[in-house]
Amino acid sequence: MPDYDFSQVDAAIVDTQPNSLRLMRDVLGRLGIKKIETLSSFKEAAVRLTGGTPDLVLIDADGEEAEAEAFKLVRTVRNDANTPNPFAGLIVTTWQPTPVLLMRVTNSGADDLLVKPVSPKQVLDRIGTLIRERKGFVVTADYTGPDRRKSPREGAQIPLLDVPNTLKLKAMGRWDTGHVRQLMATAVRQVSEQKVLRSAVQAAFLVEFARTGLLAAPPDRMALDHLARVPAVVDELVRRLPDDRDTTAAKAAARALRQLAELIRAKAEAGTVDGGGVERTVILSHELLQASDPDRPLDAMVREVEAAVAGYRSRLEQLAQAKAAEAAKAAAEGGEEAKAS
Repeated sequence: MPDYDFSQVDAAIVDTQPNSLRLMRDVLGRLGIKKIETLSSFKEAAVRLTGGTPDLVLIDADGEEAEAEAFKLVRTVRNDANTPNPFAGLIVTTWQPTPVLLMRVTNSGADDLLVKPVSPKQVLDRIGTLIRERKGFVVTADYTGPDRRKSPREGAQIPLLDVPNTLKLKAMGRWDTGHVRQLMATAVRQVSEQKVLRSAVQAAFLVEFARTGLLAAPPDRMALDHLARVPAVVDELVRRLPDDRDTTAAKAAARALRQLAELIRAKAEAGTVDGGGVERTVILSHELLQASDPDRPLDAMVREVEAAVAGYRSRLEQLAQAKAAEAAKAAAEGGEEAKAS
């Protein structure tokens, strides 16, 4: 492993357990990291990390409450538009690496999971991986972080972003404040642009998926649940719209889609759905797609959405079939046991 100079690295440790916090601080100190901020509450951490610019953050996720707060913090750092360094290296730490915890690490936007107890060498190895082999970032409507895809999703055209790795720049002696500021501004702008595009696609996806179920009698519960997610998605889209170009069309389409989605959901909960209103949501979602990415042909974007919905339906059907097969197998085994007794 190459020699790294961690003397200029800004690190933070978030851990509600004093002994664990002290031990992790000692480990980082032995690696030569001099600027280490220790945070013993997640409330304090949320304020500090969205107002400061650490290069490396270790976040403890032990305990049910701490686990929930840890991943909330990860998502805040990655997705809050006001975070100075949303690309900081984020490592979740734990004494108990359960499968559920692993899945949450993957889905939150964290870089890695570190299992305690740890030695300086183990921590150095993980930091070295972040420096040498960090993956490019992907941005979706509800995720910002390292690319976790094993293969592309049906219909998805999501680019990889090369974001600033301030940990690497400092550890390898390549830090230049002016250059990094420019890199950061460019990457933040790219993330916001992708958030707008992916949010528009997500809104269209939710509407397209809900379309058939909303017209059923009574309206399908899963369709209602998907439609209920539309307002939050378009709100995030509007929040990310740039100030340096005309976004009137996007704001108008987003506002109209939000209002109509809420109206249709309210009527559907009461048992009545206007078919014309459902079709209007589809039209509005397409208008939002076009306004969010005017340089791309609308029909290509619509095909992407339809392919994604088809793939999603297929996965849901496969899960339902697997569950039914498992239930049938369990019932058959129960019947055999009853006969034997």
